[in-house]
Amino acid sequence: MAFGLDIGASLSALAGLSRRGGTWRLDHALVLPGFRRDPEAKAEAYADAPLASTFRALSSLGVRPGSPAVLVHGRDVFYRFTPSGTDPRMIERQVQLEADELSGEEGKVLADHVSGCDFDYSPVIHIGLARENVIDHFAGCLRAMGISFGPLTPGCPALFSAYQVSGDTDSETVYLIANIGDENTDIIMVREGSLLYARDIGVGVEDFITRLLPEYGGDRDAVRRVLFNEIDLRPAIAADNLQGNRGVDAGQEVAARLFQQITSTIMLAKGAHKAPKLDAGKILLCGPGAGIPGLRELMMNRTRKQVEIFDPLEKVSLDGLSDRSQETVNAYRPALALAVGLARINADRRAERIAFLPASVRKRREFLNKSLFLYLAAAAVLAVLVPLYLLSSRAATTAADELKRRQQAPIGRYLNASKEIEVYKKGNIRAQQRADASDLATAPGRVSTAILTQLAKVRPDTARVRSAVLETQTGNPTGDKNFVPRTVLKMSFFLESQEGADPIKVKDELRDAIKKIPGVKAVVPGAASPSATVPGMNVEYTIELDLGPAGKGGA
Repeated sequence: MAFGLDIGASLSALAGLSRRGGTWRLDHALVLPGFRRDPEAKAEAYADAPLASTFRALSSLGVRPGSPAVLVHGRDVFYRFTPSGTDPRMIERQVQLEADELSGEEGKVLADHVSGCDFDYSPVIHIGLARENVIDHFAGCLRAMGISFGPLTPGCPALFSAYQVSGDTDSETVYLIANIGDENTDIIMVREGSLLYARDIGVGVEDFITRLLPEYGGDRDAVRRVLFNEIDLRPAIAADNLQGNRGVDAGQEVAARLFQQITSTIMLAKGAHKAPKLDAGKILLCGPGAGIPGLRELMMNRTRKQVEIFDPLEKVSLDGLSDRSQETVNAYRPALALAVGLARINADRRAERIAFLPASVRKRREFLNKSLFLYLAAAAVLAVLVPLYLLSSRAATTAADELKRRQQAPIGRYLNASKEIEVYKKGNIRAQQRADASDLATAPGRVSTAILTQLAKVRPDTARVRSAVLETQTGNPTGDKNFVPRTVLKMSFFLESQEGADPIKVKDELRDAIKKIPGVKAVVPGAASPSATVPGMNVEYTIELDLGPAGKGGA
């Protein structure tokens, strides 16, 4: 069984999941005291926090959470959307570059990523970035409270993991899932089980409470009870109440800010994907804020989209759940989304995750890696030296005489030279392999540049190049396991209509000229249309590059 702990400012949620074949089962669901971290306070100050004593007393209730995956609040994490290839080494380099760019001279930044795809199904990565001192302070607070924690994961990857457990991962509809927490809202856009976009916004339940305080007075806990029990934000409530409801108007004011931030997330996703048609077909709400009465109806009215409540336990088995956990599920079901996602990350090693490791864990791993290397090196040396020592002790004189004879005889010199030649041959082969790999990596750009240079020499006078785009086609609609991405050069021309130069005839001449250029494997004609402004024709060609056996353009 694996646990996930969603630490919130008001209430913390603890969920335990286990796997039974292809089905996830909820074993425990508990609500614990909340935790609000003050970056200015020392970590030891939280040793007597309510969450600390409650967590330590869980074993007396029959719950042994072990090392749960713990949530890192969104306000401490930044997200970057970056197109990527499939080479793990290049992805690691991209992640490190993003961390270095954000770090600057202010201090170290920790970075990790989850995979996703863009609107056209090309691979991308979503990078999570957090300052090292923030993660170390957060980990110190957990230790002071007596929590033996596992991965430290931010909200958006945890929400994506909950979607993979209970969401509709087969639908082609783009879903926007918003987990409205106490201090921030984690937002992800997903489609067919892939992450399209991730963002955290600084609007949460505490903003509603802050806005309602001047209207109702009292402490924040009392206003929280008013928000969840006495106010209804549905659009019709304010219209029907002619006397005016001060709480409804104030709550709708904060909700408008939340909706504006969610709408701006969709616009940011369009810009990041460079896809104007990208939109959210359905909005799903979860987290503590999803329980605010009338918020879903108000959002549906303001955004003109279908809005529903996301159930993180829709596809999770509840068989054998204790009465205490069943009561928690009935009362806080949408608020368990992040806890369920964290538990799934902790249970499945193959799950996509962003994990931030505190300094103590990083240093321990570095020490173990270095120590393991030293132990392996010592074992390798002993494995070589011990047999040699035993052999030399048995026939020291014979081996010495034989070695002297072979060194002095001409055949001995020949054998030594032969061994050196074999070493040089292997080194030459490795160098040639590295050179071929480098040629293959740079072949598309080099071959396309050569094609454009030769095209300038054979291009008809009335043919003008409008654009040339080098594109790698990574789509695999048939799911072929042996699929190899294909690199093509897409070119657009304008064929001017002049006396003695018919654009239709020039189009064929241009195609034949391109075919004869070295490095061109095939030419596929595209769209052809007459120009609306200047006499002539717009034509497109897709040129498949001949990269040859080692990326040398067929040369």
